[in-house]
Amino acid sequence: MKRVFVILTVLVLLAVTSCGSKETGQTTVARGNKEEFNHFLTEIRQQEEPWTEEEIQAFEAYVQPKEYEHMFSEDEIKVLMEKKEVRKTVTSKQAAEDIELAFQLLSYAYGGYQYFGGDEVFLPIRDDILNELETVSDIKTYDLWKLLWDSLSPVIEDDHFYIVTNQRRTWIVDREYLQSTYFVRDLYFDDPTGIDSQYVKRTIGPNGAITYCLAAVVQSPEKLPAKMTIEGVEYDLRWRLAKPTSHSDDTYAEVFSETAVADGRLPVIHNYSLSGDDSRMEKFVFTGASYEYKKAPAFVLDLRGNNGGNANHARVWLRYFCDKQVEGKTLSSIKLSNFHTVVYGGVSKDVGSWHYKRSDGIPWDTGNIIFVLIDGNTCSAGEIFANMLTMGKQVVLVGTNTRGCLNFGNINSVYLPNSGIRLQFGSQYSIDQSLEKTEGVGYFPDLWVEPEDSLDAVVRLCNYYGLLEEKSK
Repeated sequence: MKRVFVILTVLVLLAVTSCGSKETGQTTVARGNKEEFNHFLTEIRQQEEPWTEEEIQAFEAYVQPKEYEHMFSEDEIKVLMEKKEVRKTVTSKQAAEDIELAFQLLSYAYGGYQYFGGDEVFLPIRDDILNELETVSDIKTYDLWKLLWDSLSPVIEDDHFYIVTNQRRTWIVDREYLQSTYFVRDLYFDDPTGIDSQYVKRTIGPNGAITYCLAAVVQSPEKLPAKMTIEGVEYDLRWRLAKPTSHSDDTYAEVFSETAVADGRLPVIHNYSLSGDDSRMEKFVFTGASYEYKKAPAFVLDLRGNNGGNANHARVWLRYFCDKQVEGKTLSSIKLSNFHTVVYGGVSKDVGSWHYKRSDGIPWDTGNIIFVLIDGNTCSAGEIFANMLTMGKQVVLVGTNTRGCLNFGNINSVYLPNSGIRLQFGSQYSIDQSLEKTEGVGYFPDLWVEPEDSLDAVVRLCNYYGLLEEKSK
């Protein structure tokens, strides 16, 4: 019999567990079986196909070699990268010099320059700003910052790109393109037939079974449906924002911690950041080689609130865990300039060209079931980590969409010499198997659960399907 159930307060108190409740450590009698869960894994972890020539050509359209009106030397770049004090006011001439320099640098080293329109888009913006500056004798640095910000914000959607003054630090836009997950809480159903598919998401029910809920990834909940008929019953829908995890600076400094839930049967690695103290980061990386996790039938890798850092730490962790090199399916290219000579070493011979890297993805299977917790504050290298993990045949992403800080990386900072305004931008452009812009959208989970409940929900699921008994074969 088809069923729809809304969990009321009284039922929540009577149930073993429920949405938002705390994990008690009590074992729930399995009602499903591993075969059912394995069928679910087969559905969500399809083998990735290699990149096609059409897909590669579409990517390469944004990474074409370019000639520059000014070639920055290593010495010039070193000077630009030195931190400068922000002046309160500059002359119009000084402001114009900074603006011309800023746009030269974007053309020279920004990985998103061609993606967002190239000279055809950026040069008219530069000229409009210069024309505006001709109408004043001097200008407050804050007003110059705002002029630059207002001019670029309609064009650039890049979460790594921001402009900084002493008065205000901001991303390139007020994150208008950022999309977040909204849920209709406590509404679960078994049969999605007839429901708009864009709102139907797999989730973990109160008893641990994989079922369905209503969730949506949108910029604003204003246009979400207020009513919906599910199996002949009309429901008034109250959409609520899923709040992502936040950590203190001290927590980020810890890099990671280890716990266990479900009476100690389900180990958990909490990874807060992929940057920080080298000794702590080394200890985290070596958890990938730990027998405790390799032998476990299932464990949790908690990336909620992971603020990114160096994705190479994630690659090393996976190499230790899988005993081989692992990569996600990606196309990436770095815009070569003398920034790389200064920041990363080596020699940038063909300035204006791109260093191209293609990965068709490297699948792996260690026999463990790994639940990876993600949310809206999982970003940058944390998202790359999650993407590489999905090449594992028994990996399940649980939570909400990640932040979407992915398409542009390899970050550099420069300080405009007259005003002291700092620009931060990346030299790399990349895409993944989705072939879509992930900026502000991120990766989607396999099981949609509010972040605060995701660990408890995984415990319920493991108990329901009996996943903690022995290592899967």
